[in-house]
Amino acid sequence: MPDSSVMAHASDLEDTQLLEAGNLAALLAKYDATILGRCIARLRGGLDAEDVAQNVRLRLVAELQRGRRYGGTPYRVVVHQVIGWTLADYFAGRPTDIPLPESWEPAGDDDHEALMSHYYLERLFESSLPEGARRVFELRYLQGLEPTQIAEELALTRNAVDQALHRGHRKLREALVGG
Repeated sequence: MPDSSVMAHASDLEDTQLLEAGNLAALLAKYDATILGRCIARLRGGLDAEDVAQNVRLRLVAELQRGRRYGGTPYRVVVHQVIGWTLADYFAGRPTDIPLPESWEPAGDDDHEALMSHYYLERLFESSLPEGARRVFELRYLQGLEPTQIAEELALTRNAVDQALHRGHRKLREALVGG
């Protein structure tokens, strides 16, 4: 069984190297599961847990981008401290929202995930919906059109589009849950 102090030391060394290289994205990604996991455990899941976890990430990013270094304190300890402080603020009713730094550029979309989601939805629509409803669902969920736009595109009434969506949702629910 590996010695946990050796593993912690190796992890701390990796964190220091990432900090020195300015690779903040990799450093934060390394602790993402820890941040989210603690917030979910403390808040028993839900959107609040995700919001607080996001605020922890933003707080860490803001500190790192301001050049904050922690004088020998392992970064993993800093992460747990910031999680604790942000959760304490949440439970005390203090705002935990942190504005994004002006220079913040979020990572690009995960194209693979988007393509796979699109593919699976197409297959689901094809296997579960009749032609007319399938076309309405493709326009709504794959192309992002609003019901009024779908009605114009397909030369239908808005009511017909709403009915197709309602019936289609029921068919998809039956197909996914089995009844």
